[in-house]
Amino acid sequence: MKDQKLICRTQCLNPPAELPQCWSLSDIVPRARVHILGDLPHCFLSPAPESSRDRSEWGRFLTYLQKKDSVGIAKVKSSQFYILPPDKDSNFSHVQVAYRVEKTCSGSDGQEHCVDNGFPSDRFQGSIENHHGRNTATETCRRHQPLAVKQVPPLKKNYAQAHPSYLETLGQVHYAWIFGAIAELVDNSRDAEATRMDISIEEIYSKRAGKEIPMLSVIDDGHGMTHEEVEKMVCFGHKKPEVDDPDYIGRFGVGFKTGAMRLGRDALVITQTNDSRSIAFLSQSLNEGKDNLEIPIVSYRRKGQYMEIDTSVQLEALAKHNLKVIKDFSPFDKYLIGAKAGLFRENNTGTQIYIWNLDEWGSQYCLEWDRGLTGGSSFHKGDIMIRSRRLRSRPGQISKKVCLDYSLRSYLEVIFLVPRIRIYLQGSLVKSRPLAKYLNQTSEVSGNIIGKHVHLTLGRSQLEFEHANCGIFLYWHGRLIEAYKRVGGMIHNGDWGRGVIGVIDVTDLMNEGNGRVGVLNTKQSFLDCEPYAQLEAWLGEKADEYWTDNFEKLKLKKGGSLYKPDHEWVQCDKCRKWRMLSSGFDVKTLPEEWFCYMDPFNGLCEMQEQKVDRGVITVSAKRTRQDIKDVEDDAMINSDANSDGESNQTQKDDKRDVTRSRRGLPRACKKGSC
Repeated sequence: MKDQKLICRTQCLNPPAELPQCWSLSDIVPRARVHILGDLPHCFLSPAPESSRDRSEWGRFLTYLQKKDSVGIAKVKSSQFYILPPDKDSNFSHVQVAYRVEKTCSGSDGQEHCVDNGFPSDRFQGSIENHHGRNTATETCRRHQPLAVKQVPPLKKNYAQAHPSYLETLGQVHYAWIFGAIAELVDNSRDAEATRMDISIEEIYSKRAGKEIPMLSVIDDGHGMTHEEVEKMVCFGHKKPEVDDPDYIGRFGVGFKTGAMRLGRDALVITQTNDSRSIAFLSQSLNEGKDNLEIPIVSYRRKGQYMEIDTSVQLEALAKHNLKVIKDFSPFDKYLIGAKAGLFRENNTGTQIYIWNLDEWGSQYCLEWDRGLTGGSSFHKGDIMIRSRRLRSRPGQISKKVCLDYSLRSYLEVIFLVPRIRIYLQGSLVKSRPLAKYLNQTSEVSGNIIGKHVHLTLGRSQLEFEHANCGIFLYWHGRLIEAYKRVGGMIHNGDWGRGVIGVIDVTDLMNEGNGRVGVLNTKQSFLDCEPYAQLEAWLGEKADEYWTDNFEKLKLKKGGSLYKPDHEWVQCDKCRKWRMLSSGFDVKTLPEEWFCYMDPFNGLCEMQEQKVDRGVITVSAKRTRQDIKDVEDDAMINSDANSDGESNQTQKDDKRDVTRSRRGLPRACKKGSC
């Protein structure tokens, strides 16, 4: 205030501790007359106008200080605040304030023991109000009775203080399965509408460690993030969306933080839009020994062909300080940051995430990695593996080979129901495998659960049969939440349903309304709720019916026959649409990059995706010597039956059933039972 008239309501960005609610300017003097400013601590004020009149008065006040090169002085009891004139190129979004406060604290003996000049930081504890809107805390004397001080009404909503140890707590969210942490980063790239994503682990020299250390990088070509969006991603306490958007996976506001802190102790984000670039640093190493969590952010805005510090969202001095902190506590210097920023030149926008000080497993790292064979070999491609190779616990599971539990490449192959984004792992493309398109004897089942429509695809997978796997893959918003979920008879019998795979999307079913969904914030399982319980019962019923109808009464071939998918599919690397090929075509003969105009499709990207006709079953044409012997045996049995009568045929059938039972195959049906 000035002369008992309001200038503007303001917010202090980095107060020392407790501030008076109202500042009344007692004088405005030339800066040259104030000789102590360089020795005093500083804070910053930003306008928080309640009307256009306040905004106008704030601009007039700072313009006057700037033109006169003067200092506004406010005295409140024993406190003095010096409002400094803004720089010539300032847009008046912030103003610097020097302060001097002289306070006395009385001990129990009535004597004055301490004099506080400038609020040294080690004399105070608790949270402070910063640019994220946290509120001020009560000032306390270090060794004596606390002073009675008046709390300042917050200008924004109150937020809980975040202690640095909270980052470690967030990292424990995905401790059960570390690939869930990587999936959080993949989700963010898909939500950013990225068309390409690169995931890799490489060695980089760390000056703090004095040696080379592994660093995980996740890079996409999405639309990038603005300063406000980056701030929202790395900070805490923002609002959930009120509407459940089926095309958007992220909704809990903790995915990046829980994922990054599970993978490693430190993470750097470099993101760029068409008009801006931001760098954010979420670090446990930086915040060791601190009481308040510091998250440095540096933002730039485009000016022609160059990027300059965006002073509309932060002071230039603060941006330079944050950049220095990032260089001091990370492997990134100005040259490496510039090199990484140069990766945006091709696509102009995108996000890069770098994580180091990776989580450890004993004396080694939790993850292990290799680049695969060079020269574009398809025999062995690079992968990132979980070192322990432990399988996830599932009721009724007897298989010891569930690759997606410990192989990131296997997991990324099936992570999306309808894959569109191209994912490169350790430099080689991940061949997406939409499960519903890779089954034979496919059956489409629809139903109604608590008034909501559900659709299930069931079929047999040759690969899963060989690995003794089975179960349902449950997707939500097109992203895999649960894999190999055993239902019905699969839970109690290891051979029941062997090789049978189901695929279902439960987005609509698990939407409880009002923005609430029945999915845990890890996005690796569902809440224990009524829709999910009824879904389990319905899936068990339909899976048992499918097994009974297709396998208990079906005469299967013996001797290792291969059951190929009903159709062969290939994805165009341009339009990302899936194209149906003939069942006998060998997709392994196609080139690494395939497009719609190429053989054998010979079409256009504008053409719609084909859909599988229900009830169509393709029988494998591949025959083995054992198959031929089986046919000969069947012919002999039929001949004997014609000559010896029905009783002899029954004995032959029983003998043949015993052979199938020993080989782990369902028994053949009796005559007339089909």
